[in-house]
Amino acid sequence: MHNKLAGLSALTLLASAAPALATVTVFDGNLAGFNAAASSPPVTINFDALSGNIAGNTISGVTFSSPDGNTLEVVPASTTVSLLGGPSHTLSATSGLNVLSPGGATMPGGSTLAERDSLQLDFASPMNAFGLDILFESLDCCSFMSYTIYGAGNVVLSSGGVNASGPGTASGPWFFGFVSDNAATNATRIVFTETDGDSVNPDANVGYDTLRFVAQAVGAVPEPSSWAMMLLGFGFIGAVLRSRRSAVTAHS
Repeated sequence: MHNKLAGLSALTLLASAAPALATVTVFDGNLAGFNAAASSPPVTINFDALSGNIAGNTISGVTFSSPDGNTLEVVPASTTVSLLGGPSHTLSATSGLNVLSPGGATMPGGSTLAERDSLQLDFASPMNAFGLDILFESLDCCSFMSYTIYGAGNVVLSSGGVNASGPGTASGPWFFGFVSDNAATNATRIVFTETDGDSVNPDANVGYDTLRFVAQAVGAVPEPSSWAMMLLGFGFIGAVLRSRRSAVTAHS
């Protein structure tokens, strides 16, 4: 009975050492809050060293793709132009000179492929904090953009709408980021889905800039606190097994 209780105690200890499910906090339009919660991650990608279509490319551990099948063009912000909104409707860079503009520098209206500005980012190492600037050419009234954050096994950690809003004038950048409180269930992917496919006010072409995160090596070792809990658990199980062997020897 003593050995069974000791075994149960070991299992209880390991269960208590296992991390709880993550809570993902989204910072929608709140760069200051994100920086406070994530200790101000550096700007790791600002596109200034890149050019052309980067769809399918992995940069600093982030793989870029378009769920719409669009190109993901890196262009100088100064060359972006709206076919409907005119020269006042551009994508404004928030760091450096270049921006990511799905479909290229020329921004059409309507439902053409070049106007479909969704973006998928896959992380080689799970992220506990990630942010970027979403660049709106204009806003009809609201962003018509949603997000989904995935963890290991494509488990949805958080989803919802991007809450930028405006009157149909040139709108500029909007920060979006998230912080997870648990390393075991950090984000492996984020998808931004943009659904504005009309030509109203004049439209809401979208770009991206200034990705903030800490690049981690693939297969990074667990945090020191995780190692400590694992070693404590294994040590306790070892003690239980030694106790069992001693008990068997004493009775034989």
